[in-house]
Order: sequence, then C-alpha cells, then structure tokens
Amino acid sequence: MLELIALVAALVICVWTPIETRKVRDGWMRKNFKGTREEFVTKYRRQLTVIGWVGLVLGALNLVIALIAASEPGVIVKLIAGIIWLAAGGISLWSRRILDQPRPA
Repeated sequence: MLELIALVAALVICVWTPIETRKVRDGWMRKNFKGTREEFVTKYRRQLTVIGWVGLVLGALNLVIALIAASEPGVIVKLIAGIIWLAAGGISLWSRRILDQPRPA
C-alpha cells in the first residue's frame, strides 16, 4: 500500500511540476513567502533540483532492486516504480529550463 502511495505521488509530481513551474515563470509566488521574486525563483529552482535528484536516485534504486530480485513476484511493480521515479526526476530537472525562458507577452 505504501508503494502505491509513492507511485501516485510520483505521478502527481510528473503532472504538477511543469504546470506550477510555468506559473512561477509567469510571476506567481506563494502567499506565505517573505522575500522578493528573485529569491523565490532561486529557492524554487533549488527545490526542483532536489526533487529531480531524489527522483533519479529512487528510480535507479528501484531498477537495481528489480534486477537483483528478478525471480520475485513484485519485479514488475519495481520496474514500473523505477521508470515512474526516473520520469519524475527527469521532469523536475527539465522544469528548471522553463524558469529560464522569457515570460510570454
């Protein structure tokens, strides 16, 4: 059950991260953030970096576990989890590029 919750969270990260990153690029800030827009974008970029690396590490670990336990019944779930976490990490790291794009007119 816990693994299912983690998979759903990773899928939410895959969908929500680019959407929120575009909102940040267009000028959105969290209401409870005390600071300038530049500080918020810097902290948001750091958050994307951390989520990206965590996703890549979790994805790689799931794939390694799936390879080690190839004869176990949960191999398919580990492979799917690894692929989803790799996608979540890649999307988070890719979303940093969205912040570098100019705001649409």
